[in-house]
Order: sequence, then structure tokens, then C-alpha cells
Amino acid sequence: MTLILCVDDRGGLMFNRRRQSQDRLVRQDMLRLCGGRPLAVSPYTARQFEGEDHVKVTETPGEEDIFFLEDLPPQPFLERAKKLVLYHWNRAYPGDVRIVLPPQGWRLEEQTEFPGYSHEKITREVYTR
Repeated sequence: MTLILCVDDRGGLMFNRRRQSQDRLVRQDMLRLCGGRPLAVSPYTARQFEGEDHVKVTETPGEEDIFFLEDLPPQPFLERAKKLVLYHWNRAYPGDVRIVLPPQGWRLEEQTEFPGYSHEKITREVYTR
């Protein structure tokens, strides 16, 4: 599985059962990254992708899925993932669901910066085991 997470500077993903932020250009980049394969998302996340093709709604992604996770603790999914994609908001938000940054046991393969729609700078990092 390829796991995709959006994180703040402190590894935060969510606060009080809500996503910290969202950005339409990040969503477009995720879909482009899938290369025509479906992007698996939870029912919570599916609302961001209404009207988009190539989105699969699931709470239990398969081993070959590309899964964008927002609303669940990431550790069980990190243990199963072969590839990890982090989109950094480059800001510090309140958060109560977090991952440790940099991710332990992962090797940084690629780092790209691009302007977001609602964020001046988004950093995408791609990691492998």
C-alpha cells in the first residue's frame, strides 16, 4: 500500500476529529500521483473528492491501494505501507492525532515544493522502506 498523509510541522493530522486543513491543489496532485489508478479514501475524506473520477471509498485499503488517510490513527497503516507520501502544510496547527517526523525506518526518495491554493508552499515528500 502507498499511504498518503497531510501533516503540519509537528506531525499533526487532525484536531478534535477534524482535518487541520485542506487544499484543492494538493488533491489534484494526489490524483496525478495515482496515474489513473483509484485513490482510496475513507467516507470522511470522500467529501473532498465529490465529482472526481478514480476515487474509491473504503475503510479497509488493500495492499495495492493508494490510500489517503485523514481521520484514523496512522500507525496501523504505516506498518502495512510500502511507500509513504507526506504533504507538509509548512505551518503549525493544533493537533491531537500525530505521527513522528521524520518517519522512523523510512528513506526519503523525493522532495518537491509547489504553491498550494490556500497555502503559499506545500512540500511533498516520498519515502520508501
